Amino acid sequence: MDLYPALLKIVRILLSEDDDVRTPELLLGLVIEATGADRGFIVVREGGSYEQRFAVRFDRATITDEERRFSRGLVRQAIETRQIVRLSREADAPRFALIESLEASGASSVLVVPLAHGGEVYGTVYVEYGTRGAGDEALRFVAEFADLAGLFLKRAIEREALRRRTQSLERDLFARHDFQGIVAQDPRMIALLKTVAQVADADATVLIRGETGTGKELVARALHVNSRRRGKPCVTLHTSALPGTVLESELFGHVRGAFTGADRDRVGRIASAQGGTLFLDEVAEIAPDVQAKLLRFLQFGEIQRVGSDRTERVDVRVIAATHQDLPALVEAGKFRRDLYFRLKVIEVEIPPLRARAGDIPLLVDHFLRASWKRPGELPRWTSRAERALREHAYPGNVRELAHAVERACILATGPVLDVDLLPPDLTAAAAAGAATAGAAAAGAGAAAPAAAGSAPAPRFSKLSADELEAAREAGAAEAERAFLAALLDRHGGNVSQAARASGLNRTYLQKLLARHRADGGG
Repeated sequence: MDLYPALLKIVRILLSEDDDVRTPELLLGLVIEATGADRGFIVVREGGSYEQRFAVRFDRATITDEERRFSRGLVRQAIETRQIVRLSREADAPRFALIESLEASGASSVLVVPLAHGGEVYGTVYVEYGTRGAGDEALRFVAEFADLAGLFLKRAIEREALRRRTQSLERDLFARHDFQGIVAQDPRMIALLKTVAQVADADATVLIRGETGTGKELVARALHVNSRRRGKPCVTLHTSALPGTVLESELFGHVRGAFTGADRDRVGRIASAQGGTLFLDEVAEIAPDVQAKLLRFLQFGEIQRVGSDRTERVDVRVIAATHQDLPALVEAGKFRRDLYFRLKVIEVEIPPLRARAGDIPLLVDHFLRASWKRPGELPRWTSRAERALREHAYPGNVRELAHAVERACILATGPVLDVDLLPPDLTAAAAAGAATAGAAAAGAGAAAPAAAGSAPAPRFSKLSADELEAAREAGAAEAERAFLAALLDRHGGNVSQAARASGLNRTYLQKLLARHRADGGG
């Protein structure tokens, strides 16, 4: 058995890959395939215990709980002696029979190879074999792998442990606090929510900055409902649509006869929020004369209704929001500097959706569940629709995405949601990308010399996005079909040999072949 090509693949992966989960599993898959093992995983020492990491089966299927069992005694022996441990049902029958985990997993032999770096043995490569034993070549290969991958696996394990702790803290964050309507996994959003949780119970004013549609009102609500004021009112006032005189009355209230049309006393929004929270959206739009009165309220906790000589004490926490550049407005003399600093005791900024694209699939699923009103299972997006949703820049941010998903659900006539159900500006980027790819392919075809006696290639013009996508998918399928046919022909139809030679997993190769047979490809 020539294991050199597999070792070369491992070296190339170590040099080119850096995914802390996918890469170790890819490496283990190569070890299992090269040595004929049934399953393998990494066992690490954490304090006085041993924990399993990166478990992989020969067919890449999910490993069962029974298959996850391993001998801690063998792992301890390999780590303490710094020696490879090989145990076989045939050669070591009495000892093998004593190890319950090996009997339960159905293994015929096992290899446990120490993983070390910098003089420290931090874990082992644990490989089990079912019907065949672990020969000398397999032992040498796994030892070489452990030597080559020792440093990479140590770092991957450390980063994976850090990620698990971070995910645990994030789950705890969402479990202990009410972030209703906020869907996020982006690190910047998680950091923002941690700040919200930390400052929610304070009385300090908060300034929320972010582009239109990023969810500033949701963050303001989270600040309120996670505070001791959650049992009191949370009053919202959108200031941008109100002229100064009306805004002053809305904020502070008025007495009867204060102005024409004031036929009765009115409590303003601030007094209505007594004991709770006042959310001022688009605070940058407030007129200068009202800014001065708002500042006084923030400084002294007092309000004076329009037309009244009497001041009232109020206990209200203020949260303000804006999409504008307040520092620039301050420098331009359009917003009071002292009010700006009074509002930004605590400042949080919501990143635009284009800066946290990893949240898009989560948000799409969230809005789909909220918007799909028909009975039965949720619909599915086509690959073209998914690409359009993923690649759009979203100048309208989360609100634009929500409206796009809602539109698709309303217009859908069946369970498959395609690009024609999305707003035209959302599909423009995907169509442009497809057109560019098509033009590049056409250019490459034009540059290639035609074969003797062949007919000239047909010319296409103004292909639609759907036609381009169909052509690309058909071309990819044909190329895949030709590759599989040549691969099997080269190895006499032997699927196992073809899988080993191509580097493809045997089960995956069988699935590819079955798919093309179902499609009528032979």
